[in-house]
Amino acid sequence: MNAGERMPSRSGRRPVEAEEDDTYLPPRKAVHPSERGKWTRIFYLILLWLFVILVISLTVWGIKYSDAYAS
Repeated sequence: MNAGERMPSRSGRRPVEAEEDDTYLPPRKAVHPSERGKWTRIFYLILLWLFVILVISLTVWGIKYSDAYAS
């Protein structure tokens, strides 16, 4: 008896195939979409408006107090 007869061939095995389910489940991303893009957009809009308000308020403050020391 040689080694080939004693041991079954591993190449003859078939991989276990997953059976297809009767019910289809969509990917989790499709069922529960991420709101990351929505919150990122809101964050950047708030950041932009805060910057605009800061620039306007500093400009008004600078104009208001620059006349006091000019005289």
